[in-house]
Amino acid sequence: MSQFPTDPKKIKAQITRYERELRKEYETHRFIDDGYGKRYLLGPLYLLLGDVAGAVKSFAWFDKMFPDDMGEPAHSLCWTLALYRAGDMTGACHKLLQTMLSNLYVLPQLLGRKQPRLNIWHGSNISEPAYLEYIAPELWKLWDAAALQWAQTLYESAEFVRVRTRYIEIYGQLQTGPVGARRSQLVAESFALRKITLGQA
Repeated sequence: MSQFPTDPKKIKAQITRYERELRKEYETHRFIDDGYGKRYLLGPLYLLLGDVAGAVKSFAWFDKMFPDDMGEPAHSLCWTLALYRAGDMTGACHKLLQTMLSNLYVLPQLLGRKQPRLNIWHGSNISEPAYLEYIAPELWKLWDAAALQWAQTLYESAEFVRVRTRYIEIYGQLQTGPVGARRSQLVAESFALRKITLGQA
């Protein structure tokens, strides 16, 4: 992810510009292509500004406009924090789970843990450990001690461990499994794991 401005005025200007450009593209074409990825930057920018309500609103807009978008881990990490700070603990727990599965190295990095490269199939570049290098330092720093403790408690919980363990097992099998019905079944199960809520794990 690109570096972010630190001056609040510049952050506000960047938000205004991105929102205007995305709105204009939608009004012109009735869809948003956004090859630059501005949609992934708006929520984090609001958080950097300290505007939790604006961040939550922006993430809700993203969910509405891009319902099939798998997103990207840094965006999901910020979305988790916005829900946590807004007091939506159910939503924050679910989004933390999605963040964990979007890149298995992000939460260990957040919590100051060493996570060696897993012997699994990494389906895209955003699931690779090298992706961590592209997360702006400013986004890690948004997490205060209380938020980190909350994330750590969930990360170590039985439900999160169970989901994570099964997810790693699936992608370990996908690393060598041939194309066919069994592989399709495993992929479908991995997607289902991203959608479960606490209590269903």
